[in-house]
Amino acid sequence: MPSLSARLVNLALPLLGIRRFFAEPERLDQRIAQLRKQKPLRPRAKWHRDFTIVEDTARGYPVVTITPKSSAASAPHLLYLHGGGYVMDIAAVHWDTVLRLCAMTGASATVPVYPLAPEHKADEVLGAMQSLYLELATTHGADRITVMGDSAGGGMSLALAQMLKAEGGPLPGKLVLWSPWVDATASDPAQRMVEPKDRMLAISGLLACGERYAGDLPLDDPKVSPLFGPLEGLPPMAIFSGTSDILVVDGRRLAEKLRATGAPHEFHEYPGMFHVWMLLPVPEGKRALSQTADFIRAGAR
Repeated sequence: MPSLSARLVNLALPLLGIRRFFAEPERLDQRIAQLRKQKPLRPRAKWHRDFTIVEDTARGYPVVTITPKSSAASAPHLLYLHGGGYVMDIAAVHWDTVLRLCAMTGASATVPVYPLAPEHKADEVLGAMQSLYLELATTHGADRITVMGDSAGGGMSLALAQMLKAEGGPLPGKLVLWSPWVDATASDPAQRMVEPKDRMLAISGLLACGERYAGDLPLDDPKVSPLFGPLEGLPPMAIFSGTSDILVVDGRRLAEKLRATGAPHEFHEYPGMFHVWMLLPVPEGKRALSQTADFIRAGAR
């Protein structure tokens, strides 16, 4: 059973308005337009005491680099791709979680505030992330990099690894996928059974966001739905999913395919947990963060 604090958070989730955002796709474009008027968030002042945090906009979108002030030369490096249905900007909880993970592992991190849909489509965004990753691989060494993300960022992380594999590029040492969204078709009937328990996401909204991100690509194209792409030869993967999240179905299907190919992976399914719970300071979130830190520190691929 989830902890008391996790149950209280789950009860309060509708107050955040995220479920309404995803449950009313006919109002999605209007709400996205409102989001674009908001001031972009960056790491809180307290983190600057222990980290050097630098923002660069030379690539045409902001890229934030986080480096511990006591960083070791051999420390891992994280490329973190935030969630938000490909249409929402990075949130405060993303920054806090990435910085907590850096503090736990001694890692430095690169966090791109990547271009969003519907203004920008999958081909463009993934191309930009591939170019950024290749820069980081040259600087840090590919084996030392963990590419990770939550929700849509988890799907983008897997799609990026598939692109690198297909083109013979240097693969990252590891992948971490939190509540990953890897099938934008939302066509698995098992999701309908989970949907009544999900207090954040709705199938109709996922479809609407996926369509805005896909552009001219079909929704089952691996760039949009990497569940349907090749999984052989990818880096070791840690997948985290909760059973009160529609996307647990994606996590289970991905883990099942990885087992069938013999690909190295861990699948952590948390009973009763909601979407991206690892971003919140509940006991289960702290445990998932600790498991993630252990996975990152466990050695090179």
